[in-house]
Amino acid sequence: MIVFIPTKGRLKTKTYKLFEEVGIEVKHFIEPKEFDLYEVPNKVNILENNKGISYVRNFMLNYARENNYEWVIFCDDDVTGFGIYNGKTVKKDASIWLEILEKSKKLPFELVGINYAQHAWHENKAYSINKKYVEVCVLLNVKKIDWDYVKGMKQDRQFCFETIKRGYGVLKFNHYWFRCPDVGTNKGGLYDEYKNKVDEEAAERLVKTYYPYAKLVRKKDRIEAKLDIKGFAKSLNKIIK
Repeated sequence: MIVFIPTKGRLKTKTYKLFEEVGIEVKHFIEPKEFDLYEVPNKVNILENNKGISYVRNFMLNYARENNYEWVIFCDDDVTGFGIYNGKTVKKDASIWLEILEKSKKLPFELVGINYAQHAWHENKAYSINKKYVEVCVLLNVKKIDWDYVKGMKQDRQFCFETIKRGYGVLKFNHYWFRCPDVGTNKGGLYDEYKNKVDEEAAERLVKTYYPYAKLVRKKDRIEAKLDIKGFAKSLNKIIK
């Protein structure tokens, strides 16, 4: 297992240290214009500037395929911690991914994710199958995935739909968690896109593609796509738990 971290405008990212501390290898995927500015280990030049997050994720997918990697974690560059909650927090480091890998190897699912820290404590079920989307930090079985990310924001949620459509689907461990800043609050990465509400255009594209399993809703001052992952999986006769 290896971790791929796409990073932009966050020269002081420390996410990789979470994995290094528990012996998991990390590679950083960086645009040419910032490549020499980053002082992080194992840098990969993605060859193009300002092509968007989908370009980077597909670059990472192809890099994994070309280098014969099987299990790869795609992790955002502003994740600050990991843990397990089961009545209380029983572990707080990235070694949770070693446990997740061993469990995932026994199952057929191509895409595996965990919860936001603030949601893990109230989950009743230890896991969900094809009921929820996963994002921010996910584990992929690259050898089973022959589809790519679509262009634009919300591409990780679209990838969940496509994984259910084309594969066995999405497994989410509800009590394992990651911690990161609220969406659109951390400079660098996709900060400018959120500031300019490009994510709303992406939400509209999701609805256009996956309606009625994606519908527009308003949350405070933003337009978001509400997803019915379970309904989508059910329409395709996929396993749901």
